[in-house]
Amino acid sequence: MRLSSPAVRWTARGVLLAALIIYPFVVPQPGFWVVNIGIKSLWLGVMALSLIFLYKFTGLLSLGQLAFWGAAGYTIGYLVQLQGWSFAPAIALGIVFGILLGALVGSFAIRASGVYFLMLTLAVAQLMYFAALQASQFTRGHQGITGIRPPTFLGLDLVSARTQYLVALTIAVLLYVLCRYIEGTPFGLALRGLRDSPERMRALGYNVYAYKVVAFSFAAFIASIGGVLAIFYNRQIVPDGVGLIRTIDVLIAAVVGGVISLPGAFIGAFALTMVQNFSQFFTSRYLTLTGVVFVVVVLFFPQGIAGLWRQFTGYYLWAHDRWRPATRDAVEGKGVGAGAAQLSERSTD
Repeated sequence: MRLSSPAVRWTARGVLLAALIIYPFVVPQPGFWVVNIGIKSLWLGVMALSLIFLYKFTGLLSLGQLAFWGAAGYTIGYLVQLQGWSFAPAIALGIVFGILLGALVGSFAIRASGVYFLMLTLAVAQLMYFAALQASQFTRGHQGITGIRPPTFLGLDLVSARTQYLVALTIAVLLYVLCRYIEGTPFGLALRGLRDSPERMRALGYNVYAYKVVAFSFAAFIASIGGVLAIFYNRQIVPDGVGLIRTIDVLIAAVVGGVISLPGAFIGAFALTMVQNFSQFFTSRYLTLTGVVFVVVVLFFPQGIAGLWRQFTGYYLWAHDRWRPATRDAVEGKGVGAGAAQLSERSTD
């Protein structure tokens, strides 16, 4: 059975999902491995998924996802802690606010492209950061909104680390499946078409602008859910949570995992979380180490960790195709000279 066959892939996915489900029950020191590694990897992965979805389907690399994360988080914190709302309507309103902000930002940001789009979305994220600092009557300024106790969800108390992990895992899996489903729908196929050739899609009658705004809004929806998970994890929301460092964390997680791979969002988030937690045993400059890892991945593994198998397989097939003719000639008795001559001819093609 080939490793790329559907049966093998589905079996691997089932084993992986089972391992993730039993993970919080078998690891030692749940306070570290479940909370610091597991839950953080999941909500950071959801944030990276919002960035990867947008880039994979539209070719737009956004640094503004933390703005929608913050919009949802601050809305929930303000309504629950300062206004006394229950969590259910606060969460719903927070997600809606994040989507609306995404639609607003997308309506003007997608008119730019390349580095201009990148810098424009970064400016939006920084605008959210300074708004969180200045609007102290809503955000409590530098102090932030603290003391947010996770609620009970469907009879499950999210204060429990294992329960919160399983809920976060369920949400992460559902979002991943939703993104994979969209990939095969007419909407997803249209997005890929306008990513590759917007002029041709426009000539075919597609409203490229509207499609991009909807895609940007959906990415904001994913980021808003990431904000909900993060506020339960941190039990607070502060301006630094939507600052530049966190924006870079999301970008690094996406690139290290594989910016064109949906599973890469969670692979990169897990890798970044491991580096941040264990680098302190080797150096106090964990940001420098994170930067080195980022540069190495960009230079030598452009497809990220999720693309390593494809990248090394490509290298193997290339080497096999280059060297096999000369080897076969030598085995068949045509002589080293004939094999070398053929190899030389192939190298000049």
